[in-house]
Amino acid sequence: MIPSGCSKPVVVIEHLEDGLSPWILLEYRHLSGFYGSNCVVFTNIPEKYHRILGRYGIPVKESIIEIVNSGVIEPGEMIILDPASPRELTYEILSRTKYVVVGGILGDHPPKKRTWELISSRLKSIESYNIGDGQYSIDGAVYYIYYMHSNKGMNGYKYVDGVSIRDGDRIIHLQFRYPLVEDKPFISSDLIYYILNRRIPDHVWEEIKG
Repeated sequence: MIPSGCSKPVVVIEHLEDGLSPWILLEYRHLSGFYGSNCVVFTNIPEKYHRILGRYGIPVKESIIEIVNSGVIEPGEMIILDPASPRELTYEILSRTKYVVVGGILGDHPPKKRTWELISSRLKSIESYNIGDGQYSIDGAVYYIYYMHSNKGMNGYKYVDGVSIRDGDRIIHLQFRYPLVEDKPFISSDLIYYILNRRIPDHVWEEIKG
């Protein structure tokens, strides 16, 4: 399960949605772009999606529950990001971690504690940690890990709660916490295009088909 050439904690995205919607695909694609496809593993992935997700990481049919229970990964090598955990992640913890599990779940507002229900409660031997009191998108949570690892802590980190996307007279509000990068919310431009037009950008389609 350790991808070759990865010098930082491997991000394990446990896919928990039915199918592979355009929204979640675009979040997966975005996180792969900044974190590195060689350091991303997608678990619980039906084989029919392996070709697509193989562009953005390593797709695995088994769930992280099955992988841990089979003994492939030692409990001390892994942590779970869970908003319901009472413990906040620190760089000291991250620095000795090989795998960080992130729930591949499109968020609800208010949160329904699905990460705890579907992952943490089923892997009680694995420590879980929160990344603050806000609810992040999947790629936003991975960016938090990326920032913490790159900066050896969270000094200088900024975020915004809620992002409004304007299209003429129409305003679409995303009620989640987003990292700020150069004082702008860190959200995929391709996802914004999809939200406004309800279709995947042509260049992404070409990438997937190619």
